[in-house]
Amino acid sequence: MNKRKALCLLMAAAMTVSTAFTAYAADTKIDKVRLEFSYGEAPKSGDDIGDITVRAKDSEYYVESAEYTNSDNQDTWTVGDVPEVKIELSAKDGYRFSYTSKSHFTLSGCNATFKRAKVYDSGSYIEIYAELKRIGGKLEGTSNLEWEDTVAVWDEIEGAKSYDVKLLRDEKTVTTVSTTGTSYDFAGYFNREGDYTFRVRAIATYNSKTGEWSDDSDTLSIDEDEIANYGGSGHWVQDGNGWWYSYDTGGYPSSCWKQINGAWYHFNSSGYMQTGWLRLDGQWFYLADSGAMLTGWQAINGKWYYLGTDGVMYEDTWTPDGFYVNGSGVWVQ
Repeated sequence: MNKRKALCLLMAAAMTVSTAFTAYAADTKIDKVRLEFSYGEAPKSGDDIGDITVRAKDSEYYVESAEYTNSDNQDTWTVGDVPEVKIELSAKDGYRFSYTSKSHFTLSGCNATFKRAKVYDSGSYIEIYAELKRIGGKLEGTSNLEWEDTVAVWDEIEGAKSYDVKLLRDEKTVTTVSTTGTSYDFAGYFNREGDYTFRVRAIATYNSKTGEWSDDSDTLSIDEDEIANYGGSGHWVQDGNGWWYSYDTGGYPSSCWKQINGAWYHFNSSGYMQTGWLRLDGQWFYLADSGAMLTGWQAINGKWYYLGTDGVMYEDTWTPDGFYVNGSGVWVQ
């Protein structure tokens, strides 16, 4: 290649770069992005995720798409959710996006607030993320309420930290209890014949508001002959082998837990009340000399243990008040 030809090629390349740079430099930077958000009705707990509408309020760019990112992980809104919207904008010819700081974005409608932005393709395209007002309201009532013998069972409600469970006999309230699980054993409450049902409401994790009561469960009918089997009233009896609980209608509890006067007791296969350490289904419980199940912090044989509200001993974990217990359940100081 001779020198003249090489020089011509270099000059052509330089002109191409210069032309491209000039064209790019000539694009006007979009200093402000103004967006307006709208939806038909403010989303509330239990609603489908649905759609969001975003309109560009300036002519230098247009909205390619706008959608909730929450729909990647869920189908409906729950109390406490923060709706996040992803907006894709394209710059029109002669314009480009350059700024990503909050001061360059103005959002209106739906309580929208700017979260972050990122520019692509040399400023021809930008992604913006915004948040809307947190979902409030109440959690809906749960479904699929069933009896499994004396145990009330229901479906988990997303966003719930606990549940109130109301037991009714012949449509009149017997008791209302609280639990963090999705079941509750009402053994000990069936002390009169009648038709027993239960209903459940959830307590929201976000704002601790009580949700809606569910419909009543199916009926568990207890007749006079079944009261003893389901944990009717009775009295304590002691013999040479220990204490046991005699139902007034005959019989006694065995191989089960029974709540008596507000305390929980466990009876062995022979019907005798148990005391001390008790291991059931791989979990440890501790029963006082009186037979009552203990909860909370307990000093046992000179060592401290933490027993949950359900009586289960914590092991190899942190307690709710921030202390560590080892694999044997002992507080490590």
